Amino acid sequence: MLYNIQFLRLVAAMLVVLYHCAARIPENNSAFQFIFSVGGSLGFAGVDIFFVISGFIMAHTSSNDAGIGQGFDFARRRLARIFSGYWPFFVLAVVIFSYYRPEHFAGVNLLKSFFLWPQSLNLILLEITWTLSFELYFYLLFSLLILFTSLRFRFSLILFAFVLLLVINLYRHFIAQSFSPENIYYMDFWSAFLTSPFLLEFFAGALVAAWVAKKPGGPALSWFLIGACLFLAGGWINEAVYSGLIEQGFHVVPRVFVYGLPSCMLLIGLVRLEWKAGAAKLEKLTGSISTSWKFRLRNTIGFQAPKKFSALTGGASYAIYLSHVLILTVVWNTGFNQYVASLSDNMLVLAYLLLTLFILLYSVLHYVYLEKPLHRLFKRWTGLKISSTNQ
Repeated sequence: MLYNIQFLRLVAAMLVVLYHCAARIPENNSAFQFIFSVGGSLGFAGVDIFFVISGFIMAHTSSNDAGIGQGFDFARRRLARIFSGYWPFFVLAVVIFSYYRPEHFAGVNLLKSFFLWPQSLNLILLEITWTLSFELYFYLLFSLLILFTSLRFRFSLILFAFVLLLVINLYRHFIAQSFSPENIYYMDFWSAFLTSPFLLEFFAGALVAAWVAKKPGGPALSWFLIGACLFLAGGWINEAVYSGLIEQGFHVVPRVFVYGLPSCMLLIGLVRLEWKAGAAKLEKLTGSISTSWKFRLRNTIGFQAPKKFSALTGGASYAIYLSHVLILTVVWNTGFNQYVASLSDNMLVLAYLLLTLFILLYSVLHYVYLEKPLHRLFKRWTGLKISSTNQ
């Protein structure tokens, strides 16, 4: 388990929570308002981090897998993971939305939502699960890679797919103007989905996994710091260039560049930092280290996020992502906003910070006492080996 990546998953999930909270917080003079201002400007880009991480994890955990048996095992592991975590929230969403959002509930396609079948946003029960449809699509693509390609050519095929998708989307954005407000609503849904710019982030994550495996040494902290600065600069770009609307479908190609590239840089830096921290610890314990690990130690310090905390909260990031909309829906419909509006600016922001903390705590408990047992049960049903950790 890469604990730095687990910690990054937590950060990505909490960014999305801050983004949705920021939409309900009026501008105020609180000293802590900047937290939600940043969340409102770039919190949605936690999704872009998730997409890059997902591509990385799939490539990293299947780096030695090839053939029919391992391809089907990969698909079963991924399906068990995604549906064991999602279906409890689907049930909660049916209950909560049928009561608090009856108009939305009446118009959704429950069957397709249950199986995360790709469809228009207004037909999805829990709207944020549009990202999970992309996850499933990429699981399918990666399963096919494992089934029908050898390890020798896999990197080349992923690179080819990345370049092809890049060319298609650059053409659609800059030449065909397919994503313009005048044309986007005329795009064929399946054409837009199957060649979406978001797939570039998945493939980029997979390419990063292959690259850092071959080149584990070299700069690490600089990759992380530059990636973090560029990611934060994306918030300024969103406000200054796109009037705070870069997350809209009209700007999806620029969004992928503005947030996908820094996400890749963050990932490279964090993975190398953790590997170097592990090498330094090994050298300290044994007094010696192999030449290859000395190479990994050069030029930078190592860092590893706290193991237990990162494993727990990173594991709970899926629950954070799925639960927070449901929790916010209940809270907002039971007078929370009306109550905090009567408080001072500092107390209003503090109330929302406590709400985000509650979402985190609930999600951790959900992960420990429901999601993990369900995941083990799903793996048992599908005949998969049960390990002590969830991938």
